[in-house]
Amino acid sequence: MEKTLMAGKTALITGGSKGIGRAIALRLAQAGANIALLLRNDRAAGESLLKEIRAMGGRAAAYYGDITERGQVAEQIETITAVFGGIHMLVNNAGAIAHDDLLTLGDDRWRQVIDTNLTGCFVVATEVAKQMRARGGGGIVNIVGASAHRCYPGAGAFGPSKAAVVNLTRQMAIEWADYGIRVNGVSPGPIRDADENWQPREPQLAEEVARLPLRRAGRPQEVASAVFYLLSADAGFTTGHMLAVDGGGLCTWYMTR
Repeated sequence: MEKTLMAGKTALITGGSKGIGRAIALRLAQAGANIALLLRNDRAAGESLLKEIRAMGGRAAAYYGDITERGQVAEQIETITAVFGGIHMLVNNAGAIAHDDLLTLGDDRWRQVIDTNLTGCFVVATEVAKQMRARGGGGIVNIVGASAHRCYPGAGAFGPSKAAVVNLTRQMAIEWADYGIRVNGVSPGPIRDADENWQPREPQLAEEVARLPLRRAGRPQEVASAVFYLLSADAGFTTGHMLAVDGGGLCTWYMTR
């Protein structure tokens, strides 16, 4: 049964208290995985998710720190490893966005996005990979984004930072294959909760979504299912791969059919 597929394994998820990260945590917990959240703030959302996982009979805990600071990350990973007996899966989900044209984007905002999206991914993955290597392997999924694969005006630092994560994912995959560590990425397109009336608040996005081949926004649970697959034994021969969950947007770039 699926609820035992990941029993005894622990998944570390960064930025996992809301949205896609929350859906991933619930999906893995439903399969029996222990969940460790590494968050920067928003303790209320983190505690709410922990209660939901525990109500399912799962084991979960939240830890807080800056993912760009290696000392903090190493300390938290040491604690998580001691508490749960190891980290078998990592999902680098935490991210930052700065919507500006490049000529108006300030250096501070540029650095914040690059540090969170790229440096944070590098720091957490390398620290986790050290203990995975010592234990014979594991699985890593980096949440990238469709913006890593194509450009649009006003994307600011987000697209460039995520494009770098694509290359970083592949670099990790080839360097760590000998240690039994598989590294893949998932690139979500427009993702919204199906029961939220988001279209009136985001009319431009709604118009773009209507031009997708599948003509709708994706759901967080669909991204979570892609992550689940890449971390499962069914994807045991898959590494260095980027899986787009974007309704066909990369095929059409929102061009009218």
